[in-house]
Amino acid sequence: MPVSSVASLPRGHQTMLLAHRAMIGDLDRIQSTATELAETPNGVRADALSAYAGKLAYVIHHHHEGEDEFLWPRLRAAGADPEALETLTTEHAELADLLTRWTESVTQPVTDAASATRLSALTKELRDQLTVHTQDEERELLSRLAPALDERVWKALENHMRTTAPLWTLRFMPAWLLSVAGPNDSAGVPVPPLARVFSGWLRRTQRAAFGPNY
Repeated sequence: MPVSSVASLPRGHQTMLLAHRAMIGDLDRIQSTATELAETPNGVRADALSAYAGKLAYVIHHHHEGEDEFLWPRLRAAGADPEALETLTTEHAELADLLTRWTESVTQPVTDAASATRLSALTKELRDQLTVHTQDEERELLSRLAPALDERVWKALENHMRTTAPLWTLRFMPAWLLSVAGPNDSAGVPVPPLARVFSGWLRRTQRAAFGPNY
């Protein structure tokens, strides 16, 4: 997508693109870190990785729930392309079991080479499948679903996501999105003052979890 096109999107749409970018990036780093833990065990890093990945797992679950329970029904009621919605709904269903298994695995600290190797493989599987889904979703939102989307829909989704998320996400989410934002999509970062305040905390948390993969 051209940079100018990204910058002209509604803020909620830019936020979604940043969330996709951050999810895939974190999964890359979790896989690399798990592979290293299989070769060189590190209990402190394993605990930090588990704590961080638990936050990521929640964010991905909440992201999909927001679409399944709020955005897709709203677009369906507005007459959005049914085939596009069916594609994205089906992909969420296909991801659900994998995401549940990954969450169960990643929230348990790695204790030996075998568990680290399993986590690396499962994370790669999730990253690959989620990459395909996010690419499909971004394409559909800009093409077949675009006629049913406007600023009001994106603002309503933003409000829904904010009011259904726990308070700890106010510390995590803005800084997390800011960490992957470029100069042309930084408008997608919610609550910029909070993002800046907690950026240092996020960097320290990620360094503890990912080590040299930060």
